[in-house]
Amino acid sequence: MPVFLIYAACAFASGFALRLVDPIVLPVAAHFAVTPATAAMLNTAYALPYALAQPFLGPLGDRFGMQRCIQICIAGLALTLAAGAFASSFAFLFATRIFAGIFAGGLIPLVLAGLGDTYAMTERQVMIGRMLFAIISGQMLGSVVSGFANVAFGWHSALIIASAVGTLAAIVAWTAMPAAAQRDASVPHASFAALYGRVFANPKAAWLYAAVMLEGALFYGLFPFMSELLVATTARGGNAISIETGIVLGAFGIGGLLYAASVRRLLRLLGVRRMCLLGSAAAAACYAALAISPLWWLDAAAMFCAGVAFYMLHNSMQTEATELAPSARGSAVALFACGFFVGQGLGPLVFGGLLHALGPQVALVIVAAAIVLLGRGVVARVIDRPRVATALAG
Repeated sequence: MPVFLIYAACAFASGFALRLVDPIVLPVAAHFAVTPATAAMLNTAYALPYALAQPFLGPLGDRFGMQRCIQICIAGLALTLAAGAFASSFAFLFATRIFAGIFAGGLIPLVLAGLGDTYAMTERQVMIGRMLFAIISGQMLGSVVSGFANVAFGWHSALIIASAVGTLAAIVAWTAMPAAAQRDASVPHASFAALYGRVFANPKAAWLYAAVMLEGALFYGLFPFMSELLVATTARGGNAISIETGIVLGAFGIGGLLYAASVRRLLRLLGVRRMCLLGSAAAAACYAALAISPLWWLDAAAMFCAGVAFYMLHNSMQTEATELAPSARGSAVALFACGFFVGQGLGPLVFGGLLHALGPQVALVIVAAAIVLLGRGVVARVIDRPRVATALAG
């Protein structure tokens, strides 16, 4: 089996588990006699370790081999999801979500770093773009399957299904990983400090990590406020607004799937530099359009286009992260992923302040302008700068 398909199975399982709890918060709260707000903390219990474990798991991949760490992480994810399905107390379920977040958080950067080890730079952005298809589709299906499984069999079944998905991926990873890939070059004696020293020896690193943190904040900061934005700009309310909000936000992910399916064609047509500039400009236009759109379905169309545009920029940055330091690739990509999630965590705080202080129109225009500047900065400070061979050699 091609290594790409093995990685894709693991990435899909990680994505499937990410939004798993969202549809079952209320039944979990009822089962354990806790408040819905307390049950919703299961998402935090998963998301924070997911982000914070990445800077530690990346160097472990560099020290002991990317593929071996992927195998351990996917097996750990399957086991912790299964344990959660049979939790006898909310505290135990909470603990399983923490460990599931740790294992799942390690998978994505390790998979991307593994692609960096497997594919040359000329082909790497296409393969990472295609990997996004597995990640995004896993995230979308995880939420949908969880909701239907809860209705049919109860909330436990959602975790059992997720565990089954993880188990299948683990079987593939442990049985089909090519022997040559398992013996990939690692740096067993390098300390964490030494590995990150290799990363930051590249002058692009600081700019790229700052850019991805800003990107996460700008693009995802408005997501929790989408219902409020729709009410303010479309003058609608009631129960229907929650359905419309789901459709509008889901359109962003569907745009990402379209990008993943057409990444090779876009690269051939535009090249990396123009794709970053066009992606940031198009995303800015879409977010600015949200400020004046009077119809929710126009907002959905704007978010669909924004999803395509976002991945045009983000995928280019991901690919650059895999080449910051080839001898510490796991560390470089893990720190990139951590920065992205930190940005997503900070974004709502900033956007919420702008929204309530200046109003939705002004807040969205400010975000749009910042996205344009971000795209130009990425091109000038990262894409256009030559790679520094001495720094990368480690």
